[in-house]
Amino acid sequence: MTIGVGLVGFGVAGRQHAAALEGQSFACVRAVFDHDPGLDTGELHRVHGWDELLADRTVDLVSLCIPPGGRAAAAQQALEAGKAVLVETPPAVSVAEIDLLLDIAEKHGRPVGVMLQHRQSIPEQVEGWDWTAASAVLEVSWYQPPAHYERAHWRQDPLVSLGGITAHRGVHYLDLACRVLGEPRSVRLAGKRERVAGIDSRIAGTVEFENESTLALVVTGESTAQVECLEVLGKDKRLRIRDGGVTVQDGRQIEDLPAVSTRELRAEVYREMAHAIVAGTEAERFGVRQARAVAWILEQTVGALRLGNQPGV
Repeated sequence: MTIGVGLVGFGVAGRQHAAALEGQSFACVRAVFDHDPGLDTGELHRVHGWDELLADRTVDLVSLCIPPGGRAAAAQQALEAGKAVLVETPPAVSVAEIDLLLDIAEKHGRPVGVMLQHRQSIPEQVEGWDWTAASAVLEVSWYQPPAHYERAHWRQDPLVSLGGITAHRGVHYLDLACRVLGEPRSVRLAGKRERVAGIDSRIAGTVEFENESTLALVVTGESTAQVECLEVLGKDKRLRIRDGGVTVQDGRQIEDLPAVSTRELRAEVYREMAHAIVAGTEAERFGVRQARAVAWILEQTVGALRLGNQPGV
């Protein structure tokens, strides 16, 4: 069975989704909807209204590549129309939004997933290791010039965008940290800079987890030196994910695993969503339920940036 996908929003993220589905047998793009009438969707079929997309019986999965602030309402409508839903990152503007989507998804029996494709970077054996009281460091640098925020008005509104560099680049490796270390319990910011009010261009701080682990983090969009790195140090174990490449150490045994292309990682998210739709189950690795922890961290961090305080203190 080939799952039909309806892409909502055909900016950078929407085009990345389309590229990931190109040539796949398990899913394909059936329709594209975007408010910009001049946007070129190439050979992909374009619909001219949201209701038209929801009424399209060839669409099984609605992929929301729209700003975070509008996703919850759109996801609810799609679920109520009998569609499965995949949301881009960040997954939601609050944990409450995620819980609402889970309730609606359960009511209608449709899965909701999130495009946190880098979760595949964590080897299965690592997820079973005991990381109690581990020490971790996260470093993300991805340059964003001021023009990036001027091109689209929603990027300058924290209520719609959920902030700046942390929510839109740091989210992936923050999510990896949560996958390894578990539930966060507090966030403390040591320093921040904002492009405009509520839109962070740099943050630094610490996250404490329920298992007594600590994550020190810095996320910046101000440096042209590009890196995404998470390193977790346990008593006799080590995990390092840097730009997609993975190093695993168990005692004295060290294993290096190569990076997988982001296009392939995104395709794997769709593969799992297709399986969940056919099986009538929740998505497992890429389900939105598994994004509650990183959504909580982002919610706390954005609150600090907006209000000028330090959450968790």
